[in-house]
Amino acid sequence: MQVPKKHFPIVGLLGLVVVAAAGGGVYYYQFILSHTTVTYTPSHRLVFMTAIVYEEGGFHIYDTAFLNQSNLPKFNVTAGANMTGVTYQKYRGESDNKTIDAHVGDTVTFYILAKNATSTDSNLHLTDAHSFDIAGTGSFTVDSSANSPGILPSGRIPFTTWYSVTVTFNSAGSYTYLCTFVTVCSPQHGFMTGQIVVS
Repeated sequence: MQVPKKHFPIVGLLGLVVVAAAGGGVYYYQFILSHTTVTYTPSHRLVFMTAIVYEEGGFHIYDTAFLNQSNLPKFNVTAGANMTGVTYQKYRGESDNKTIDAHVGDTVTFYILAKNATSTDSNLHLTDAHSFDIAGTGSFTVDSSANSPGILPSGRIPFTTWYSVTVTFNSAGSYTYLCTFVTVCSPQHGFMTGQIVVS
């Protein structure tokens, strides 16, 4: 016959303390500790893209960076942005090369090079320019300065020339950038779009 082991009362008390501590921790994190929302410091993003007929790629973002100074790079329609001496940090954009992720309060400066189609198909050469506009559910402000004099919609962006516009996104939402040239640039003109997701 085996004699049952006797435990000191302290073992039972320790068990109660452990259970109470675990329950108290859950209660504290669930009901006492405030659930803070993540906030972001507004940043200034530079987005470099080309615009070509949709059949050959449409809008294509090829470079993105955070501007780490208050002044924009110097800009002209022949050479685009002059990044010499500009303080910036590159970052990896979205893998589809068409979507831009930003936060409320962010400013985005677009640098867009209009390109002619490389194909000899006459249907891809219906015009000599593209254009640029932004539409969406939220609010945004177009900022113009000497180095980003753009307006929206852009009007004509002739092939082989650059266009720049600076936009601050004031509210979250889904925005679309698109070619709005009056004369369609190709049969697939209506698909020449990209997305801006602001959270």
